[in-house]
Amino acid sequence: MKTDAPQTPLSAPAQEERGGVLGFALICLLALVTVAALRAPAASRDVAVGVYLIVWGCMFLAAYFFHHKTFFLRGLIWFCTRMSCPSTPKMAFFYGFMTIGMGTVAVLSGLGIL
Repeated sequence: MKTDAPQTPLSAPAQEERGGVLGFALICLLALVTVAALRAPAASRDVAVGVYLIVWGCMFLAAYFFHHKTFFLRGLIWFCTRMSCPSTPKMAFFYGFMTIGMGTVAVLSGLGIL
Protein backbone atom coordinates (compact mmCIF):
# COMPACT_ATOMS: atom_id res chain seq x y z
CA MET A 1 0.00 0.00 0.00
CA LYS A 2 1.65 3.23 -1.16
CA THR A 3 0.76 6.75 -0.22
CA ASP A 4 1.73 9.91 -2.04
CA ALA A 5 2.19 11.98 1.13
CA PRO A 6 5.80 12.71 2.05
CA GLN A 7 6.99 10.77 5.05
CA THR A 8 8.85 12.68 7.74
CA PRO A 9 10.22 11.22 10.93
CA LEU A 10 8.36 12.21 14.06
CA SER A 11 11.52 13.36 15.80
CA ALA A 12 12.78 15.62 13.02
CA PRO A 13 14.20 18.82 14.53
CA ALA A 14 12.37 22.01 13.71
CA GLN A 15 14.10 24.42 11.41
CA GLU A 16 15.46 27.48 13.22
CA GLU A 17 13.81 30.76 12.33
CA ARG A 18 15.31 34.22 12.72
CA GLY A 19 12.29 35.59 14.55
CA GLY A 20 13.53 39.15 14.91
CA VAL A 21 10.14 40.74 15.51
CA LEU A 22 9.09 38.09 18.02
CA GLY A 23 12.42 38.30 19.84
CA PHE A 24 12.28 42.06 20.16
CA ALA A 25 8.63 41.88 21.25
CA LEU A 26 9.58 39.47 24.06
CA ILE A 27 12.46 41.71 25.10
CA CYS A 28 10.16 44.76 25.10
CA LEU A 29 7.64 42.84 27.21
CA LEU A 30 10.33 42.04 29.75
CA ALA A 31 11.53 45.65 29.72
CA LEU A 32 7.98 46.90 30.28
CA VAL A 33 7.41 44.54 33.20
CA THR A 34 10.82 45.49 34.66
CA VAL A 35 10.01 49.20 34.56
CA ALA A 36 6.58 48.53 36.05
CA ALA A 37 8.13 46.53 38.90
CA LEU A 38 10.74 49.22 39.58
CA ARG A 39 8.24 52.09 39.52
CA ALA A 40 5.49 50.33 41.49
CA PRO A 41 4.36 52.04 44.67
CA ALA A 42 5.47 50.42 47.91
CA ALA A 43 1.99 49.06 48.61
CA SER A 44 1.88 47.02 45.42
CA ARG A 45 5.57 46.30 44.89
CA ASP A 46 5.28 42.63 45.92
CA VAL A 47 2.59 42.03 43.31
CA ALA A 48 4.60 43.77 40.59
CA VAL A 49 7.77 41.81 41.41
CA GLY A 50 5.73 38.61 41.48
CA VAL A 51 4.34 39.32 38.01
CA TYR A 52 7.90 40.08 36.84
CA LEU A 53 9.09 36.68 38.08
CA ILE A 54 6.12 34.88 36.55
CA VAL A 55 6.86 36.48 33.16
CA TRP A 56 10.49 35.30 33.36
CA GLY A 57 9.27 31.79 34.22
CA CYS A 58 6.96 31.77 31.21
CA MET A 59 9.89 32.87 29.04
CA PHE A 60 11.97 29.90 30.19
CA LEU A 61 9.11 27.47 29.59
CA ALA A 62 8.52 28.96 26.15
CA ALA A 63 12.24 28.65 25.44
CA TYR A 64 12.11 24.91 26.01
CA PHE A 65 9.24 24.35 23.60
CA PHE A 66 9.76 27.12 21.03
CA HIS A 67 13.51 27.81 20.97
CA HIS A 68 13.50 27.37 17.20
CA LYS A 69 11.24 30.42 16.76
CA THR A 70 13.51 33.32 17.80
CA PHE A 71 17.00 34.30 18.85
CA PHE A 72 15.88 35.36 22.33
CA LEU A 73 14.48 31.96 23.25
CA ARG A 74 17.60 30.29 21.80
CA GLY A 75 19.62 32.53 24.11
CA LEU A 76 17.69 31.28 27.12
CA ILE A 77 18.28 27.66 26.07
CA TRP A 78 21.95 28.51 25.54
CA PHE A 79 22.01 29.76 29.13
CA CYS A 80 20.42 26.51 30.32
CA THR A 81 22.87 24.32 28.41
CA ARG A 82 26.07 26.30 29.03
CA MET A 83 25.69 28.03 32.40
CA SER A 84 23.76 25.45 34.40
CA CYS A 85 24.70 22.31 36.20
CA PRO A 86 23.49 19.87 34.94
CA SER A 87 23.89 21.33 31.47
CA THR A 88 20.70 20.27 29.75
CA PRO A 89 17.80 22.06 28.05
CA LYS A 90 15.52 20.60 30.71
CA MET A 91 16.97 23.14 33.14
CA ALA A 92 14.52 25.55 31.48
CA PHE A 93 11.79 23.64 33.34
CA PHE A 94 13.65 24.12 36.61
CA TYR A 95 14.16 27.85 36.06
CA GLY A 96 10.63 28.26 34.76
CA PHE A 97 8.87 26.50 37.61
CA MET A 98 11.20 28.04 40.20
CA THR A 99 10.48 31.61 39.09
CA ILE A 100 6.77 30.96 38.57
CA GLY A 101 6.60 29.52 42.10
CA MET A 102 8.49 32.44 43.63
CA GLY A 103 6.33 34.89 41.67
CA THR A 104 3.14 33.23 42.80
CA VAL A 105 4.25 33.43 46.43
CA ALA A 106 5.14 37.10 45.97
CA VAL A 107 1.77 37.91 44.36
CA LEU A 108 -0.16 36.05 47.06
CA SER A 109 1.89 37.77 49.76
CA GLY A 110 1.31 41.17 48.16
CA LEU A 111 -2.43 40.53 48.05
CA GLY A 112 -2.43 39.54 51.73
CA ILE A 113 -3.41 35.91 51.16
CA LEU A 114 -0.16 34.50 52.58
